[in-house]
Amino acid sequence: MNSPKPFCTNPKKLKAFVLGCDPTAFDNKGSRLEFEYVFDLGNDKRYFSGAMKNLNLFGLSLDDIYVQNLIIDYQDEETGKNKEWERIATNSILDRRTEFDAIDSTKKTPVLLTSEMLYKVLLKPGTPRYKARQFYDLEVPVPIPSGLNLLARPLIPLYRHFRYKLSEHKNYLKHLQAIFYYA
Repeated sequence: MNSPKPFCTNPKKLKAFVLGCDPTAFDNKGSRLEFEYVFDLGNDKRYFSGAMKNLNLFGLSLDDIYVQNLIIDYQDEETGKNKEWERIATNSILDRRTEFDAIDSTKKTPVLLTSEMLYKVLLKPGTPRYKARQFYDLEVPVPIPSGLNLLARPLIPLYRHFRYKLSEHKNYLKHLQAIFYYA
């Protein structure tokens, strides 16, 4: 079983990295799904459709992003049920940092986080932690500065959960549009 490949159609046009948790998913019979690319991009866009709708709202397309998971290997359990996820994710951070730095040595290209679990594991120890609502209500700075996280890049929460559809968070959408308008 091979890990899914990262998805990027045009690295020269890169405006953002999109980071998922891990590739693990199961069908309704409990069989593991295996993908050629992360989120099955390039084949079946349904696993990325919510994220893509959000990206389109502030002006990004599949041609503008590099999509990868923090943990690239399939796990025995889905992210939220995996008791080892945080430990494995922590051990994967340096690999993702190295990968992203090889693509963008300026370290200015932001990383869009698809899950709050990523935010929690990527923060440097001792850094204040905020709730998703605080980001989406713009009560705290967005992007999260490079100096506060282990990827050493700006981080932007763009969670996949249905509660965080940008169409329901107009001020956050305008904020992201402003960020990427100048990118």
